[in-house]
Amino acid sequence: MVKKIRIIRPLNLAIIAATMLVICVKYRYEDAENYIQLLVFLILPAVLTAAAGYVVNDIYDVRIDQINKPEKVLVGHYISRRNAWLVYVALTLCSLIVSYLFSDQYAVINLSLTLLLFLYSLKLKGTPLIGNLVIALCSSAVIAMCMLYDREGNKIIHFDTLAAFYNYVSYIIFSFFISLIREIVKDMQDIEGDTSAGLKTYPILVGLKGAKILVYVVTAMEIVFCGLYTAFVFFAADMLVSPVIMGLITLSLFYFINRLARAKQSHEFGRSSVLLKVIMFAGVINLIFS
Repeated sequence: MVKKIRIIRPLNLAIIAATMLVICVKYRYEDAENYIQLLVFLILPAVLTAAAGYVVNDIYDVRIDQINKPEKVLVGHYISRRNAWLVYVALTLCSLIVSYLFSDQYAVINLSLTLLLFLYSLKLKGTPLIGNLVIALCSSAVIAMCMLYDREGNKIIHFDTLAAFYNYVSYIIFSFFISLIREIVKDMQDIEGDTSAGLKTYPILVGLKGAKILVYVVTAMEIVFCGLYTAFVFFAADMLVSPVIMGLITLSLFYFINRLARAKQSHEFGRSSVLLKVIMFAGVINLIFS
């Protein structure tokens, strides 16, 4: 039964935590006081907010998931709707409290992300592209939050060079576009259930062929960006391992396009979505060596 439990999605949450941890350790500000405590107060709210977002999305998606992923429906089968709401409230409150312990600014940003994820599940998911952009924005915002100061004015990360800051911003951009691509592909995967629920996602609005064209365009932009980044770290920053990883990521994006072009069934789009998750994880690995 373990494979059917998806309300928390441990792998996705682990990627969020790992990404923030790698960034905070790589660009650690040596003068930061209570560094471990700051790390916990920074990373834990992001993970809890994401988990709460998954829970509320599953609550509102029961009808859709019964069509798209009947074997993975949890709410109403393994946990009641009432208890799922209790889990959502508990995760949200814990997230907001811990983020407030970090700083007022973080609490406000975290509350904003919480509301965005709630609105996404309630309404925005069924709108063409807007819901996709919201999730992509939230994904990249998690990385950007590593730059926040705590309530005592301490910061966790610091950039010694312009190249280091460029690398950090580049990953934020990379994360945004990969998340956007993956969200559109997931809408293509879920088109049957979304149609039955009366949603108006982009693939429903323009069809699978039209949605694929948009994914090709965004992926091409990502490939160009990865190519420019690879050239920069190889020639300007004089790095060796990072260009190899980014080269593999670029090749993987070409492979993704090839698989997507041939995809027609839900499970085929699902495999393309998994491939994008692997590419996203490879981006985290690249952070270590860049």
